[in-house]
Amino acid sequence: MAKTRVGRQTPTAYVVLPYKKSKGKEAICLYQETGRKAQPWQKNLIKDILAYSTGKKELWKHTKVGYSVPRRNGKNEIVAIRELFALFNGEKALHTAHRTTTSHAASVRLAQFLSDMGYEEVQRVKRGEVYDKHYTYSKQYGLERIVLLREGGGSVDFRTRSGKGGLGEGFDLLIIDEAQEYTDEQESALKYVVTDSQNPQTIFCGTPPTPVSSGMVFLDFRNKMLEGGLPNSAWAEWSVNDVSDIHDRDLWYETNPSLGNTLTEL
Repeated sequence: MAKTRVGRQTPTAYVVLPYKKSKGKEAICLYQETGRKAQPWQKNLIKDILAYSTGKKELWKHTKVGYSVPRRNGKNEIVAIRELFALFNGEKALHTAHRTTTSHAASVRLAQFLSDMGYEEVQRVKRGEVYDKHYTYSKQYGLERIVLLREGGGSVDFRTRSGKGGLGEGFDLLIIDEAQEYTDEQESALKYVVTDSQNPQTIFCGTPPTPVSSGMVFLDFRNKMLEGGLPNSAWAEWSVNDVSDIHDRDLWYETNPSLGNTLTEL
């Protein structure tokens, strides 16, 4: 039987700092407890995202990480794995998106992860009650929040971006979903929400910008990374350098890492 062809598992453009240790394996083990299986490219990217320094304090090697993958490849699964790790690592995370439907879907996905791991949702937390495999899920549309009810448990808030979103709030992890739509005004409001954290990280997750994309922050970050890099930052993308034949199947597999796995040609 012929072996199924799969997409390229390594980025076509890649900038990452050298490191010796990563918590990526821990994050993937948590993810597998949901009954899901990560693809090689997702494992590799999570490993880079969760790389940390080997000094007196375990600080993230990359305080800013950006990655660009064509649609339908499972780019949001990377963010969900990182957020799941945040819950079990005691971090306070903020997931922002251009559309409310996107941030809401992200909250549903993360809650499903916990449910599939055998964790139960608690509608009302009782004072004095001891919780182990439980979580709370505030479902107000556009203001969702998931909290892991265990000692040292973390939380993830889900918001739609605006020019004022996030002001006055502090987080350890900032997720910029639909990063191709991230504007300078929104960055001015959000970039300070992780400044008080002892170990902050910001992740830009997006698809290749289109002519109607409203944001320039993602593109500027990408260009600076490929031109020589930025301090404490990483970048990964699956792309072509020039305008190409859209019917070229070889390029399909070069730029779509999930093709032949969760993504099909048809």
